[in-house]
Amino acid sequence: MKNIIYLLLSIIIISFSSCSGNSENEKQNTDINISIDSVMVDSKGEIIDTKYGIYSFGFNDDKNFMYKFNTNNRHGLEIIDMNKMELVDFIPFEVEGPNGTTDRVRDVYFISEDKIALVVYQSIIIFDMKAELQHKYTISEEEFKGDSIPKEFSVESSGLFVPKKMLSFNLINKGFGELRGFTKLNLTQNSRKEYFIDELKKLADYHISLTQDGRMMMIRTNLYTDFQDNKFILSHDMENELYYYDLNSDSIIHKKYESKLSENKNKAFGKDVESREAIGKIMTARNKEINFKNLVFDDSRNQFYRFSSFSTTPDQEVDNWNIILTIFDENLNQIHEIGNIELVEVPETYFVKDGKIYIYKNMEDELGFLVLSFK
Repeated sequence: MKNIIYLLLSIIIISFSSCSGNSENEKQNTDINISIDSVMVDSKGEIIDTKYGIYSFGFNDDKNFMYKFNTNNRHGLEIIDMNKMELVDFIPFEVEGPNGTTDRVRDVYFISEDKIALVVYQSIIIFDMKAELQHKYTISEEEFKGDSIPKEFSVESSGLFVPKKMLSFNLINKGFGELRGFTKLNLTQNSRKEYFIDELKKLADYHISLTQDGRMMMIRTNLYTDFQDNKFILSHDMENELYYYDLNSDSIIHKKYESKLSENKNKAFGKDVESREAIGKIMTARNKEINFKNLVFDDSRNQFYRFSSFSTTPDQEVDNWNIILTIFDENLNQIHEIGNIELVEVPETYFVKDGKIYIYKNMEDELGFLVLSFK
């Protein structure tokens, strides 16, 4: 994304405040009941790719339509009516050429009924619904003026795009994948600000690395980003916490939570190993301990949801899962936990529409969802 650059005195010094999720007014309403249904998308005789799950997708403002990019069995944009649960259109895109997307589409963002944004390696590209390129924003040092970082740091080439504000939030790493902060890129002003978070150094303790034939392979923590109500939210899967940057106050808040239903930290730390089998053993142990998923926003109730899980049979090959749903208010204060959600598999990809949580599920190679409703 951005070439290695040198430190300037204009780097921002961030002030932190730490907040506990166990506030005195924390609610523990035991009257919440969850029902689970399932729905399948009618592909209309086409093949909606679900080979590797669903990752590159976005929604229009009311989430009545999903825009999902397919780079496997065909290259283009699949448009799904989320009310009728059916595929309503497919727009083929070019891989190369003046209207090319490249074959590495990372994410999709709805801009308007006639414009879509695609995040690819080192670029954010805007297309109309005829797959014709309208604008390309190159993510490089030359394009953005402002704060610089030490030469041992680098900025990831793809980030979280916020179309309505024309901002991109990209993570900053030290060395080989040690998360240290993020940068805020303003695409209209071609400016950038860098934000460093010292507390993120601890995530390196979870990294698993293997060096063979002079090449290093590293597995780091899963990182989750979101943007809601002028807040850029950054969390990870190993500890019960999050960080958010408040766009209004230009400050970073660190929120730590205490769960009454699970541990608050995964204890399977990483290390340098000598074989892929050793990586597998650590990952197996890690997956059986508590893992925290990403936050999703429910605009109908103005609150956030997050799944977490741990194995209740860690000494057995087949795991039984305690799947927990945690609810946060609009200020990211923890207000409720619900344990033993009756799901067979731990949710990986999920979102909220009309006050219901939709969890992606491959249903006999067809696109489907489990739908959690609250009563």
